[in-house]
Amino acid sequence: MPTEHADRAAIERAQDVLYDEGTKLRQEVFGPQYISQSKSLPDFLQPVQTMAVTAGWSLCWSRPGLDRKTRSMLCLAMLAVMGHEKELAVHVRGAISNGCSQEEIRETAVYGGVPCAARATRIAWDALQEVDDGDALQKQIQE
Repeated sequence: MPTEHADRAAIERAQDVLYDEGTKLRQEVFGPQYISQSKSLPDFLQPVQTMAVTAGWSLCWSRPGLDRKTRSMLCLAMLAVMGHEKELAVHVRGAISNGCSQEEIRETAVYGGVPCAARATRIAWDALQEVDDGDALQKQIQE
């Protein structure tokens, strides 16, 4: 049975609210530059991006039960195990903004085994260097 037009409009409004809330949360974690890059993706990629923001960020990351720091550490461990290196580097930066220390970030890597830990700590180290370089650049700009 097809969805009524009024029902579809209500669903789209709800999705818009979830997308906006997910985008705000993502911006708090990753910063405005990351959001701008995501919005500039080709039209073909936008539906998956929208789903990730709506489901992943609005529905999952805003749930009660875990704080952002814990969610970040879980993401780091899972991304390392799955071998998603680009996403791991992005989430290392997010983990810093969510209050994770460098030691905590390094410790998440061991839960996927030693080969995974070696690769993940290298990715984390590179991402942390970029964070440090960005902080130094930001200080220079402000001076």
